[in-house]
Amino acid sequence: MDSELPSEKMVTDQILPSPDVEESKIVDSLDLPSQVIDESEINNSEKTDELAPVEVEGTEPQDSVEPKPEETSLTSPEKTDQVLEPLEAEKTEVINFYDWTQIPRLICSVAEEPATELENLTRGCSWSPDGTCLLVPSADFRIRVYELPRELYSGSMPIEPLAPLNPAFKVKEGGLVYDTCWYPWMSSWEPETCCFLSTSKETPIHLWDAFTGALRATYRAYNQVDEVEAAVSVQFAESGSVIWSGFNNVLRSFDTNRPGRQINDVFLKNDFPNTRGIISCIRDNPAMPGLIAFGTYSKCIGLYKDGPLCVLNTDSGVTQIEFSPCGTKLYSAVRRSNEFICWDLRNPGIILNSFEKRQADTNQRIQFCINNNQIISGGTDGIARIWTLDDSADTDLCPFWSVKLSDDCINGVSAHKTLPILATCAGQRFLDEDKTRDNSVKLWYCGTAAQD
Repeated sequence: MDSELPSEKMVTDQILPSPDVEESKIVDSLDLPSQVIDESEINNSEKTDELAPVEVEGTEPQDSVEPKPEETSLTSPEKTDQVLEPLEAEKTEVINFYDWTQIPRLICSVAEEPATELENLTRGCSWSPDGTCLLVPSADFRIRVYELPRELYSGSMPIEPLAPLNPAFKVKEGGLVYDTCWYPWMSSWEPETCCFLSTSKETPIHLWDAFTGALRATYRAYNQVDEVEAAVSVQFAESGSVIWSGFNNVLRSFDTNRPGRQINDVFLKNDFPNTRGIISCIRDNPAMPGLIAFGTYSKCIGLYKDGPLCVLNTDSGVTQIEFSPCGTKLYSAVRRSNEFICWDLRNPGIILNSFEKRQADTNQRIQFCINNNQIISGGTDGIARIWTLDDSADTDLCPFWSVKLSDDCINGVSAHKTLPILATCAGQRFLDEDKTRDNSVKLWYCGTAAQD
């Protein structure tokens, strides 16, 4: 037993299964980026040994401690045994895949909740890897999980909008939610894989059960003076066996099946010369296990695999990065910029494309997602735009399709992997109370009805 790990934090049972898969079958894990966090706010909140309590909505608050090993084994007969019946033929139409020549049709939106002291401002959205759940963190310290409406499982599209969605459950964190991440092998048919990570202000990293909202495990990061720090970004890596987290000037990793203290520290000042700042986002390469990329608010992107590889310089603080499915390209978006960049990782430092005309002149994170050979992004003007990812010789690429989906800022988009359903979330903070507010989450049908 490692001497630096307190005995009460040792977990002998495996928290998550270790899938025996070939490296070629490794898939991307989805993440829900949140809004950009003010650097001073994070620095003031990191140096504390007191951990804020967390609670599942509707229950008493609980301390941020690891659950007993038996709590990690879950069953959910009501979800796994559910029989999904198709709608009546005369009221439905067959769903095909994405067709951007058609105007998206609203399927449903989330139900409004009673007003609270905290603004219910959404901070991005993300479909689970199996496409059954939508993860939505909000500015009211809560993380909500919505289930895909049962009417859509049959492959049919209801003609009329469905009833408003209510969250399957919601958990309350101890502070502002910074980042979330699904377990990459999540499948509703295997309840032990149904979980996600979250990190928030003055709170360690939590692993939540996606069926019940119960706390499965806690990962605490300790700095050089043995104080607990709150991570700003978090990401599963190496098929979910490792958790990488970002802090101010340091990366830390955890063994997923061993909650407690971190197993590795990567200090930027030692391994990445001239690279400083808060690590705002982390991504795992889908084609090369162990290779991660991270972005900082100090205008840098770093690549790391058993040691530093290279550093890419950007024009502003990095808010989001994503690998291409082939793993040879990296897409990045930065603060107050109406473009995002495609980097060639085969020739580090070479820019392949610049995607133009995205309205994102804000410090808020405006999420984008990759859907096959297309990239989708929202904007502060409430318009969703789509670019084609091809080997075009043109350096500057413009969107080939756009549509206005909200009167407010669309800060998050997530495309379903197997159905032509686009999830969007909207909202931003205003100093002017007369501004139009739309703190909503909506599902849009983006396919074509089959012709008889």
